[in-house]
Amino acid sequence: MTLTKRMLEISPEKVRSLILEVQGLRTKVPSRSVMDVANRIHNIQIDTISVVSRSHNLITANRYSDYVEGEVWKLQKEGKLFEYWSHAMCLMSMKSFPYYAWKMERMRERKSGWYTAWALKNKEIVEEVYQNVKKNGLTRSKDLGEPGRKSDGWWDWKKEKRALEALTSLGRLMVSYREGFQKNYDLTERVVPPGIDTEPLSNDDIPQYIIDTTFRSLGVADYRDVRSYTGPMAAKHIWKGQRPNIENHLESLIGDVLEEVDFGQKGRYFVHVDYLETLTTLKPPGPKTPVKILTPFDNILRERHYPKSIWEFDYRIECYVPAKDRVHGYYVLPILDQNALRGRVDAKVHRSTSQLELKALYLESPGLLTESGLLRLQKGVQDFAKFHNCKEILTGRILPKKHASKVRDTLNGSV
Repeated sequence: MTLTKRMLEISPEKVRSLILEVQGLRTKVPSRSVMDVANRIHNIQIDTISVVSRSHNLITANRYSDYVEGEVWKLQKEGKLFEYWSHAMCLMSMKSFPYYAWKMERMRERKSGWYTAWALKNKEIVEEVYQNVKKNGLTRSKDLGEPGRKSDGWWDWKKEKRALEALTSLGRLMVSYREGFQKNYDLTERVVPPGIDTEPLSNDDIPQYIIDTTFRSLGVADYRDVRSYTGPMAAKHIWKGQRPNIENHLESLIGDVLEEVDFGQKGRYFVHVDYLETLTTLKPPGPKTPVKILTPFDNILRERHYPKSIWEFDYRIECYVPAKDRVHGYYVLPILDQNALRGRVDAKVHRSTSQLELKALYLESPGLLTESGLLRLQKGVQDFAKFHNCKEILTGRILPKKHASKVRDTLNGSV
C-alpha cells in the first residue's frame, strides 16, 4: 500500500476484505447480539418477500450466528429498535432516533410527495385516525374502517390504512411493534422509551452524521453511498443531491476524517481514517470458511452500483421482472465465498415439508468448484438450511453443467 498525492493505492481484495470486516460478514470481531448488528450497520431493511426467511432475518443472521428468526420484533417491542424510512423501510437502533426525528420534521414541512400530498388532501380522516389512536392506544389497520375488508396491495389500501402510514411518515405515529408482520401503531411519544433523546439533529449536524454513519458502516464508499445509505433526503437537503457538491465536501475531509483510495475503479472512493490500519492487517478468510447466502437487500447489495463497482458482480432482483424475461430466477440470492461474490442461487423453503430447494444454482468462479470450494459451499448451504429448520436439501438446475453431478452429490440429502 502506497501513498501518492494523498491517495491510497490498494488492491480490490483489500477493499472487499475491509468492507466485509466493517459490515460484520467476514470479521475477527463478530457481532454478539442483534443490537450489535444494528449499531454496526445502522439499518436493517424490512422486506415482505418470504420465499425464504425475510430479509431482515437474513441480514441479521449472516452477522450474528445465534440469531433466532423473528427476534428483531421482540427488540422492537422492547423499544430497542424502531422502524422508519431510511433508504427503505428499516429497523434502526433507538439511539439513531434524533436523525430520523430530523427526517420527520422535513416530511412535515413538505407540500409534495405521496404521503404528504395525500395527508394534506385528506386532513379530516388523518386527524380522525390520529385521535382514535390517541384515545385507544395500540391500533392495527384492521381495527379501523370497514371490517373484514382485504387489500389487494398498496394501491388498494383503505383510507384508514393510508392515514396510518401518512401519520407514521410524518412522525406523529410510530409502529410500536409487529405481530405476525402486522403493524401495531401508537403515538410517537408513547413508543419512544424514556431516556431517549427525541430532539431532532440540527441542520448543521446532518453532514457529519451522514458521513460518519455511511463510512463507519461501509468502510469504503463514494458519493452515491453518501446519497443513498440512509436515504436521499439528507443529501438533497444539504448538497442538493449533486455529485460535485458531495465530492467537494468529501475532499474537504481528507486527512482528518477520510482518505481517498484508488483500487482501479472509476470514480472517487474514500475510506474512514479509523480503518486505515485495518486495511494493512486484514487477511483473507481461510480455505474452510463456509459460504454465506445473502439476501438481495443486504447492505452490501441493495444499491446495485455497490456490488458492481466493488465486487464486479452484476446483480438484479428478478421477482419484479416478467417470468419470460428472467435470467436466473424469481428470487435469486448472491453467494459470498471468502471475500468475493462468486455465485447465486434461486432458492425456496418448503416449510410444510422442511425442505430447502435450490431451484437453480449458478457457480461463477472456479474457486467454488475445487475440493475445498465445494466443502465451503456444502457447509454454507447446510447452515442456511438449518437456520430455516429444513432437514433436507434438494437441488435442481446447476451451472456449469459439466460439474452438475459432482455438485449435486455434494449438496443433496439430509442436513
